[in-house]
Amino acid sequence: MTDLNDLIYVAAVTQTGSLSAAARQLNVNHATVFRRIAQIEAGLGVRLFERDAGRYVATAAGEEVAAAGAAIAQTAERSLLKVAGRDLRPSGVVRITTTDSFATTLLTPVLALCRAQYPQIALQVGIDNNMLDLSKRDADIAVRPTRQPPDYLVGKRIAPLAFAVYGAKGYLKNTKASTLPEHQWICLGESQERHRSVQWLQKVVPLAQVGYRIDGFASVARACADGLGFAVLPCFIGDSLAPLRRVHEPIPDLASELWVLTHPDLRRTARIQTVLQFLYQELGKLSPALQGIKPKKPLERKTELKGA
Repeated sequence: MTDLNDLIYVAAVTQTGSLSAAARQLNVNHATVFRRIAQIEAGLGVRLFERDAGRYVATAAGEEVAAAGAAIAQTAERSLLKVAGRDLRPSGVVRITTTDSFATTLLTPVLALCRAQYPQIALQVGIDNNMLDLSKRDADIAVRPTRQPPDYLVGKRIAPLAFAVYGAKGYLKNTKASTLPEHQWICLGESQERHRSVQWLQKVVPLAQVGYRIDGFASVARACADGLGFAVLPCFIGDSLAPLRRVHEPIPDLASELWVLTHPDLRRTARIQTVLQFLYQELGKLSPALQGIKPKKPLERKTELKGA
């Protein structure tokens, strides 16, 4: 029969990622932690950790056992803190994967608020424009634009995500172009060729008019603001940059959705659940910006979205 105290060892290794760090946290020696982990794996007949370059990464089963261990530790600590009149707060590391456009604009201020409210939760943000495999613990939470999230993930749809065409005020003032094919264009690089904005642009604009390509919407927006031409941007980026003007209403064919997702095995973990709920609430407040809703202003230069 498994000793319930062993679960606390699993929780400590999951949180710290190493036997030595877990040993320091539990005030025991390294060999004790190794022995207790081996005992519980043998008793349960499952692998609780994958060893990756010296780091211990919990499997799905390990996360579940760790959550039980954390609950035991938290129950004991809650009782002690209640007597002492102090609050119990979630703690540990939460890893978030997102795109460059969200990391450099909307997400960072939200995560700053999260850190202020939950200082014992450390946040690690990884930028990748591809969906990482949360089942392999590449990350704990994904903040992603998608029309159809993977079936193996759970989470919440935050808001529709709108895209529109933007140009810099200086570029609009100086250009003589009057239709989309006549303008100079910026778009995502070849590594993101499959993005809907690139495919849409290929149907509307001659290839010769695309004079600048770069990976990531944040970089595309900066090039657009510097006057290199028109660009298709998420409205929450384009509307936030003072040098840019939206030249047409959002394009329905490019609409997507913002989702906050996690793996079902992870959502019961206290620190992950805390960050999830915080993101649901705070990103939800940004729904108008995500949808491209802003106070009505005259468009700088209204351009038809037809090819000519």
